[in-house]
Amino acid sequence: MNPIDVNRSHPFQIVLKKLRSAWKRGLKIGYRSTVPGLLRGRIMLLNGLAFIVLISVVSFSVVYAAIGYTYFYGPLYIVPVLIVVLVLNRNGKFRASQNLYLVGSLLVISYWCYEGRGTGNEYTLIGLATTATLISEDRVSVIFANVMCAIIFIAYLVYHTQTPFVPDPAINYTIVPAAILLNTVAVISFQIAFFRDLAKHYDEKLTVKYNELRKAEAELKSNNEEIKAINEKLQDLTNQLESLVRQKSRELQTYIDAIDINMYSCINDKEGKFVQVNEQIVKASGYTAEELLGKHYSMLATPEHQAANEEERRAALLEGRVWRGEVEHRSKSGHLYWFDCVVIPIRNDHGQIEHFLSLGLPITERKLHEQIQEKTRGILESIAFSASHNIRGPMARIKGLANLIEMDVFDRDEFKMVARKFSVCSDELNTATSELVDFVHNHQELLLRVKSRKP
Repeated sequence: MNPIDVNRSHPFQIVLKKLRSAWKRGLKIGYRSTVPGLLRGRIMLLNGLAFIVLISVVSFSVVYAAIGYTYFYGPLYIVPVLIVVLVLNRNGKFRASQNLYLVGSLLVISYWCYEGRGTGNEYTLIGLATTATLISEDRVSVIFANVMCAIIFIAYLVYHTQTPFVPDPAINYTIVPAAILLNTVAVISFQIAFFRDLAKHYDEKLTVKYNELRKAEAELKSNNEEIKAINEKLQDLTNQLESLVRQKSRELQTYIDAIDINMYSCINDKEGKFVQVNEQIVKASGYTAEELLGKHYSMLATPEHQAANEEERRAALLEGRVWRGEVEHRSKSGHLYWFDCVVIPIRNDHGQIEHFLSLGLPITERKLHEQIQEKTRGILESIAFSASHNIRGPMARIKGLANLIEMDVFDRDEFKMVARKFSVCSDELNTATSELVDFVHNHQELLLRVKSRKP
């Protein structure tokens, strides 16, 4: 066999394939993925019914015309209804197409029952009742359609039994009603088969989704276990971190307490105004915290200190550098106090300098001792100069007079003069020693005052 013949399709298969493709496209008229699945099934069912009914009525009309039936065109009355139903579905007006199919079919079938008596058209009401149940999601519409079908069916039977009927000689009233009944059964069977296939389709999709869900649940369970393990580790790390934070917080608080007890601490803004002060500054300055906050630090700094450090300190701090130096302040009561100060720029989140932190060690006692030492040095120099002139001079004169006495060069009258010289030298020595004693006493009192003074 030629390989080309194997792959070549039979003309009948080609036609069948095209018909199947056309049928699928016809079922999906108005198909939208955004529409709920059950409504999509009803739309496809209505499209299929429209095509099947269309084929059926055309076939019946052709057969009726072939056998010479006078009312051969009657089945075609439903064709416009079917066409409009398909158009409405295509435009997304699904509710309108359902209602039109039900109402239009009721009217056309009612006319069929009246005009084509004896042909079994009344059986199509059964098919319409089942169709209403399947294509309409509104319970009221379903009940209404079924009730109307039953009323029309009963009304036809009453009318047919009470009104004389003249058969058409061209119609076989044994075969045609059976054919219509079989056609009705075929329509009902199509509906049942369609919904069976639809149910099977959704069952398969649900099965796939269920399996995917089970797999996702297994993965989720596994992930939950991993997350639980990670959470436990994170909890342990969190506990360790909290413990470390508490420990460091205690250490930091200890440092802060130590600073507050032993050091001056304050925070100033860029303009130099106090934003925060600690208790040591309050005690040393004599001002309350409320009196200091919002005020410029110059209210404490002495003019000498400002003149000596202002430009250097300001330039360094604005450049972001740490400044250190000795600072002299005057308290509210007028006392001077000193501290060794470090000023640190504080930047905000954007890296801009916003505040300045000042930390200072009190050095008032040291500065007072330095002043005393300076004064003492001056006094000692003065004493040394005084001793050089006020003690060494009289001592030299006394020594010279003593040498003359040893040489026995004085007469009696001259001894009186020498005695007076000795007396003058003695007075000069007494004055010098008294000045020295007074200096030592005054210096001791000054030291006592420095020790008893609180900075």
